[in-house]
This record gives sequence, C-alpha cells and structure tokens, in this order.
Amino acid sequence: MAHYVSFPDEVPEGPIENLVINLVDPATDAGAVSRLIAHSLAPLDGQPAALFDTDPLMDYRAQRPWVNFEDGKLVGLWRDGLVLSNARDMEGQPFLHLHGMEPDFHWEALVSDMLDIVERFGVRHIFAFTAIGSATPHTRPADMVVRSSDPDTNPEVLEANFWFQSSFADYLEFQTSRLDLGMTNVAVRVPMYLVGHHFSAGAAGVLKMVSSLSGLRLPVGDLEQDSAGQVEELAELMEQNEELKGMIAALENDYDQEGATQGFVTAPEMELAVPSVDEIGRAAEQFLAQADVTLPNPAETDQYDPQGLIQRIAEFRQRNRVMEQNDDGRPRSRFETNVRFGDVVDRGVREAFEESNNGKSKRVEGEGSQRSDGSSEPEHIDTPPNSPDTAQTQQDDQIDGAGAADPEPEQEPSASDNADSIRPSNDKEFRLWPRRRGRHARPKDEDR
Repeated sequence: MAHYVSFPDEVPEGPIENLVINLVDPATDAGAVSRLIAHSLAPLDGQPAALFDTDPLMDYRAQRPWVNFEDGKLVGLWRDGLVLSNARDMEGQPFLHLHGMEPDFHWEALVSDMLDIVERFGVRHIFAFTAIGSATPHTRPADMVVRSSDPDTNPEVLEANFWFQSSFADYLEFQTSRLDLGMTNVAVRVPMYLVGHHFSAGAAGVLKMVSSLSGLRLPVGDLEQDSAGQVEELAELMEQNEELKGMIAALENDYDQEGATQGFVTAPEMELAVPSVDEIGRAAEQFLAQADVTLPNPAETDQYDPQGLIQRIAEFRQRNRVMEQNDDGRPRSRFETNVRFGDVVDRGVREAFEESNNGKSKRVEGEGSQRSDGSSEPEHIDTPPNSPDTAQTQQDDQIDGAGAADPEPEQEPSASDNADSIRPSNDKEFRLWPRRRGRHARPKDEDR
C-alpha cells in the first residue's frame, strides 16, 4: 500500500535496472557535493515517473522554503520537494533518478514506497552518494569509500568498526539488505577547508565511479572544468596567505608518506570513445526531436496537489471574481459584497436595501397614523430637545414638506452611500438617511 507516492498515468515501459538516489541535506552536504551532482544530472531528467506528497515528510523549520521579494511584495516561492524522474544518460540509456531534499519524517513508510517503485519498474541496482570531511589536500586525487551489497561489484573493503548517523539512503540500504537487490554507496572525502564551500573534484570523482559501476555515461565535463578553475583560485590564495600554504603543504606531506589509505579508492578515468558518423546522426536526430517538442507551461504541469492547496486557492480566487461584479457586470460595492458573501445583515435591512437600490422607495414606512392623502405616517419617536437627533429629524421633516409641495424625481442613492444609509432606529422604523454624528455631524447655525 502506497503511503506518500503516486504514479502518473503515463509511466515508462519496460524494466529500468538502475536507480540513482541523490537527496540533499544542506546540514550534512560536505563540499556541496550532492548539490553539484544534482546540478550536473538535472539536464538528463525527463518526465516524472513518480510523485511524492512531501508536505508530511519535510520539516519546514529545518529546510525553510525560499521566497522572492521584489518591489515591496513577495512574487515567488521555491522549495525543493521529492521527485522520481525518468532520465537518460548521455548515450540514451534509461535510468531512474530520485532527487530533491532529504525527507525529515516517516522514513519507514517511505522505504515501503521505495519498494513499490523497485517492484513496479524492475529495479535491480540502486546507487547513492555522500560526502565526508577529511584531512586530505585538494591537490591530490579525490578518494572515496565504495560500500556495496552487490557481490558482483567487489569493491575494496574498508576494514573498520564504528557507528555514524545515517542518511535516508543508508537507512534504505540497511532495510533492503535482506532482499535480492544490489545497492552501492559512494562516499567521497572532502578537504576540511572546503567542507563549507564546494568541491567539484569530489563530485566529478563520484560520478566517474558510478559510471564505471553502473555502465551509465554521466556528465562530468562541467565539474572537471570548474575543478580546474578552483585549483587556480586556491593557488592564488596560497600565494597570498602563508598560513594556508603551510597547512596544505603539511597535508600533502602526510598524504604522500602514508600512501593510499586501505579501503579508499580513486575513480577511474572515463574512456573517451570517438563516435561514428551513424552515432552522431542518431544523436542529432534525438536532439532535434527533443527541441521540437513544445515545453508545457510549468504552471499547468505543476498540478500535483495532494493537500488540495492549489485547488483551494483557485476556488477562492474564482469566488472573489464572481463576488466583485453584479449581475449586470458593474463593480459591486463593498456593502453589496458583504451582504452577498457573508449574509451578515438581517432580512429586513437587506430587503430595504434592494428596494432603495431599485429606486422604488427611500424610506421603509413603519406603523403609524394615516395622512390626509391616505398614506401611512410613521410613529413619532420622542427625542430629547436640543439633541442631534431632534435637529436632524426637524431638518428631515422640512425636506419632506418641501418635497410634498414641489415633488422632485427621486434620485437613486449611490452604492457608496448605502453602507451608511441603512441603520435600524427601533423595531418599527428603519431610516435610510444617515444620522450624522461625531465629527461628521452637521454644524450648528452659530458655528457656521
């Protein structure tokens, strides 16, 4: 039963024997070897062969996402998840590439998911990397320890007995050691003064070793070029810093006197075969075929949403777009939106608002006495003399009287006035004209 993995509808066909695992933990990635390898293998990745629900697997406080600040607001967010890609080496040979951030939680459940992947794709061998700091100079070839459960590999064994904190690849290796499945781990030594920087020579050595053991042809040219540039930079620093120069000279002396450490090996040089005309033609056709394919929009392809967050945001935005317009297409006022969205106004006030908005009436009449013309008159409400309400009521009566003598066409109140114009004064009357109070009160005659 799958816990955190799911497979897309279109998956690679046929068995894929090799699985390469490269999960990055910045806290333990000495010399940024894992990141350098990830950068080198990224162009080989194709479509996802499996997707992982990484939200319950990651500790966001330990591996915080990155956000992009631009001109006063956040415009982007990036976090590296966990993806199994269908990759091809430089000669077109397929392999699976598990890359991304190393998970923090639920390792046993994830190991069970990895067994589903092994069974589904027919994986026969798994390769993983790691890097460890060591008192070795960068001027000597990068050496490494090769640990394998595959008897056919027969690496030189490091005779030692010690405990160390495992990575997820180590945990997977131990759990699968009882299965008929070969797993190889390559641990390269990084000079101690480059642990917090990058060590391109070590990353290139790891890829060379994996290429020789797996039969895959992995890219190392960029890493070797960067390594040559790093050697030149360190040489200039050594000329300027006598202390650094003396330390590296002492490391070189110890390394040369002790010779090769038992159990450590160096990566073999990759054979450079000159391709034939037919091979060049097939490679050109494959490149043009990939170039003709229209790349999909990342916003459309990155729709794997196990937690439902993408769908929830899309629904929220769509509802807001609907709420921001009336049925006739005009912009909806803030009060109208609140009535429609939250239903926070009682039914009587909402009906009064709809009537006033349609121009039918400007006042909701309450129970009262009959006027001479047969219309109902709202009940008189006693208010203290000289109060703002009394003055406002008298002024409203004057306006009403003037209107009776010389009626004028009613003017529909604007939407911006409606928020202040609807206020229940008691249980039997609703006033649709605002009572002005406080700093918005009408000035008295003596203040004018």
